[in-house]
This record gives sequence, structure tokens and C-alpha cells, in this order.
Amino acid sequence: MSDDVFHIWNHYRTGGLGAAARAAASHPESLLYLALLAFADERYAEAAAFAEGAARADPEALLPRAAAVYLARVAREGKRDVYVSAEGFSVFIRGGGNVPLYQETSAALARCYPSEPFELLDIGVGDGMAMLPALTPAVRRVTLVEPAAPLLARTTQELTTRGVTFDAFAGGLREFVAEPRAQPRHWEVAQATFSLQSLAPPDRLASLNWLRARCEVLLIAEFDPPRMDEPLSPETVRHVLARYGEGLAEYAGADFETVAQGFLMPVLFGYADRGMTRTNFEQPIAHWEQLLHEAGFARVDRRLLYPYWWAPAWLLVARS
Repeated sequence: MSDDVFHIWNHYRTGGLGAAARAAASHPESLLYLALLAFADERYAEAAAFAEGAARADPEALLPRAAAVYLARVAREGKRDVYVSAEGFSVFIRGGGNVPLYQETSAALARCYPSEPFELLDIGVGDGMAMLPALTPAVRRVTLVEPAAPLLARTTQELTTRGVTFDAFAGGLREFVAEPRAQPRHWEVAQATFSLQSLAPPDRLASLNWLRARCEVLLIAEFDPPRMDEPLSPETVRHVLARYGEGLAEYAGADFETVAQGFLMPVLFGYADRGMTRTNFEQPIAHWEQLLHEAGFARVDRRLLYPYWWAPAWLLVARS
């Protein structure tokens, strides 16, 4: 991305969208940046026009085309009608780089498990994509924590089919921590695969403290993105646009429109949505390491899982 984005940002902060548009060059990156800024200002027709201009400027590029289609729908139907779809997410999570990502994650979890019988706590288990392939004969009981009831039901059904003993809690980690029956429990291993990022930052240290007191090993799989505190800054936009271009390319076949319009575009433009309540708070992996040390874990090891398109995925192995 050219230095033009810095000129756009400076003019936007001092004179608004009109000043930013007058300062922009007519190449795809600049026009997509303007589309994000217009979206943030809830000027959806203008956002769609900027994205359409980017698509015309580079008709072979996937990202401008997908953005133009998405923003045309927003301008026509309203933002509330174009959120992430269940179908879009389902196809996304089971395709592209997610296939090797979850294969590597499950294998890495299994390698960390004790050989002797042990109890496992899985936080944010979802439908078991990471946990179920990782289970070994040594796992004698699993405690599941998951706020999405349909996902939890699929996981418990599979555990029942396999004959694995389990407890299930339909809620998030904060609610589970407050549950009286959870207080005396102890697990040899606790794990959270791409789920702790949903914890609000002020709640993280207390949650990790609680886990340190109740497990011997904590396994955390998370990405290593840049800070996303200022999502419209040039540095952040440079990362987002480049990475989402790579992500879209992984679905450039029959599933492209389903994934692009049902998941990736709503998420991308969600970064610029000032009216959306955040439910995801990713942070660099070094910040997770620091928090684990602050929570009292004596040793924290970092292991690369997979060079995922959004950001590298790592496994943190924390021991009390």
C-alpha cells in the first residue's frame, strides 16, 4: 500500500471524508481505504461508490470486487441485514487455511496431553473442531464451557457417541467462574483454542489467575495480529486489506460468494463500524505471554501452529 493512505488519514482527521477523498489518488488501495472511512461515517452509498471504483481500477483483484458487492447491499438493504451468516461462517471455518490450522492445532494439543489418565477443561469448545480430534485414551473426563448452545449440543452428542464422560456448561468463562460448582474443581489440563480473544481485556488477568489456581497446564491457541485499537489508522488498514486479500484467495472457487459475503466482508467492515459492540479483542501473542506471567504461571512456552493468512497462529503452553 502506498504512502497515499497516510495523506488520506491526515486529511480525514482534519477535514472529514470530503477532504480525504480530494486528497486520494485513484488506485484501488486508496479507494478501499475511503470506502472504510465512509462506512465508519455511515455514508454507505459513498462507501459503495468508492469500492466500485476500486473494483474498476483492478478488475482481477478479489477484494475490491467483494467489497463492492457487499457495500452495494449495505447501501440498498441497510447494515442490519448483512451481518455474518451461519452458512458463510460454516463454509469459511471448514475450508481454506482453516483446514490445516485446525489439523495442526489438534495435533499440538494431543502432544501436550499427559500419558496418564487426566481431566480436561475446554473453554470455548464450539463444536469441537480442535478438541475432538485431539482426544486421547488418557482423557478420562472433559468439562466443556461454551456459550453457543447449538455448538455445545453437537460436541456433547459426539462425546456421547464416543463414550467420553463429560460435564457441559452453557455459558462463557466469566459465568463459569462465578458458578459455585466450578470453584472446588481441578483439572490437570485446561485449554482454550481461539476463544479467549472474546474475553474483554479488563477481565483477562482475573480469569487467568482463576485458571492458574485450578490447572497444572494451560494451553492457549491464539493469533498474533497487530494491535487493533485504532482500526482505521493507516498501519492497521494496511494489515487488514493485505491479509483479507490473501484470505479471499483461499476461497476463490465455488464457495467464494458464500464466504466473502456471508463472513469475510461483514467482519472486515465490522472493524470500521462505530455502532457495533465489540465481541472480539485480539491482541499480539506477546501480550498473552505477559498476562500469563502476571497471573503467576512459572513457565510459558510458545510454539508456532500455522502461518495463517490473518496472522500466525501460536500455541502457548503455560505451567503453574
